[in-house]
Amino acid sequence: MSDNSVSLQSPATMPNQTGTPGDQRVKFLVNSELLSDVTFSVGQSGGGGTLIYGHRFPLAAASDVFYEMFTRENGGNGEPIGVPDMEPDTFLEMLKFVYYDNPTLREDNLVELYYAAVKYNLSGLRSRCQRFVCQEEASVVKVFTANVKHGFEELNKVCLKTICANPLVIFRSSDFLELPLELVERIASQRKLRCNDDQLMDALKRWTQHQDGMANRQEALARLKQQVQKQQELNRDYQCRKWLFFGPICYTVDACKGTFHVTAVKNVGLYGVGIYVGCHDNEMPVAISILVMSGDKMIRRWQANVPIKEDIYVYDCMFERVSLCANAKVTIICDGPRKTEGPLKKFTFWNRGFTWTGDNSVLKVEDDRNYEHTAIAYILYQTKDFNDSI
Repeated sequence: MSDNSVSLQSPATMPNQTGTPGDQRVKFLVNSELLSDVTFSVGQSGGGGTLIYGHRFPLAAASDVFYEMFTRENGGNGEPIGVPDMEPDTFLEMLKFVYYDNPTLREDNLVELYYAAVKYNLSGLRSRCQRFVCQEEASVVKVFTANVKHGFEELNKVCLKTICANPLVIFRSSDFLELPLELVERIASQRKLRCNDDQLMDALKRWTQHQDGMANRQEALARLKQQVQKQQELNRDYQCRKWLFFGPICYTVDACKGTFHVTAVKNVGLYGVGIYVGCHDNEMPVAISILVMSGDKMIRRWQANVPIKEDIYVYDCMFERVSLCANAKVTIICDGPRKTEGPLKKFTFWNRGFTWTGDNSVLKVEDDRNYEHTAIAYILYQTKDFNDSI
């Protein structure tokens, strides 16, 4: 047996076939010399590749690339088939998928497994890798970065979709600060991003400040600002629904407060609230504070000074996704807007009656508001199947 071969399954390790699940009956065949009719030389370890044993039938059944390889003249017979562009561990994980549909996916091997899936036309493995990116939010930036080597656009799109779904979590990670400029530009150019433009620009400025070795950092920031401004002109889409509260509203010199008790009827994600700001008699800025509470525990906090742009202007206060399972409850508390210096001057507007335009099959909302002094215009939410809950 070659010194370059990896550990093998021996006949002594064969499971008892009686009553053994199907995946266990073939699991022991992965890289087993028993009944093997094809050998691969994988990678370039030392003087040659690592020998890995395979079986033509399951490989050809899973992949038309392997089928063509084994059915052409002398295919799979004689000398080992060279696979110099793949590491042995990656090849073995691919075999686990082919033999019994259970590869081990990690952020440090996912892109190379995706490469194997593309090379051998294993659409199921590609889908498995994409699901991993969607579900493992903490790994998405590393996968996005690792994919620079191969540039798989389909994988990039999945990474961007995951980033856009909860960008504020990504922005506070140290991995975000290590992204190359080309990937940061792609994030800045996304139209469907669940954060407001101020939050995006703050993240881009922090990224730029972190690039100590970059020449022309200000030029890079200017390029990123152009991407943000372009999406502003196109009206950025949060991909959220709005639970609206339209009614008679009056701002006075008193503090504008609103407290809402939110109960999820089904799995739902909360992403922020819209706050009424602005009055032609007020000078900018105004201060806003948002708290999201689960019982006595604070789970989200958002504070900002917001410039007034119009007589009546709704500012979207976005926070990291709060994932609620059915019947879970949170309390959203708004304090503001209030002037940073001096009192907030009065302005009023009215709609006909009081209208709730949210979907009662998704959320139930009870309020402790004084209707004369409320500031919350709507709650931003999206329905989805979440695995996590508060």
